Amino acid sequence: MTGARRARRGWFNKNAAALAALVVAVPLAGWWTTRSDYKSWYDAEPRDPVVVAAGGTSYAGATWYAASVEVDPPARTGRSTEPTPPGTTRVRVYFRLQVDDVAALEGLGGCRPQLRAPDGRLWNDSAAEGDFQDRPSGCTGGYDSAPQSWRGATAQYYVKPVAGKPFETVAVFVVPTAVASSVEPTLTWATRLPQYLVFPR
Repeated sequence: MTGARRARRGWFNKNAAALAALVVAVPLAGWWTTRSDYKSWYDAEPRDPVVVAAGGTSYAGATWYAASVEVDPPARTGRSTEPTPPGTTRVRVYFRLQVDDVAALEGLGGCRPQLRAPDGRLWNDSAAEGDFQDRPSGCTGGYDSAPQSWRGATAQYYVKPVAGKPFETVAVFVVPTAVASSVEPTLTWATRLPQYLVFPR
């Protein structure tokens, strides 16, 4: 059949190479995006604990000591306070630390106090619990330049940190009552993740 016309190539045949590239490229792009998202999440997750020993642990330019934990603490202002939501309890934590150089406090800024349950759940400190704070919050200490300020009797605790002398900061949390006795205080810094400080109870 010399006069027979040659069959025209179909669209799939013409684009076979491009379709094969898509079959490889689409899953590869999906895998790369998922991997990148997972790596970002994984790197920002506090998962490498640095345990604070009873005698003190050196970390981030400071020496950290065991934290004091109070479950259902009394208010420090003497005013009547709002009860916590049903099934929850306040937990007050005192973090104790010391620096040999006051300039090292700059490196401690931005710490995030949290409570960690044995099952991995985390709670941030509550900014609304000011009536239960009798120390500065955060990790850099603080001082009150006017001792007769609104802090009244608690002003004595707001002293400027001194090199070589321990000082305390406070964080107050509202957590489910069921875990209040088992949560452990932790401190994290975004610049030091995945490491975090944990204070065993």
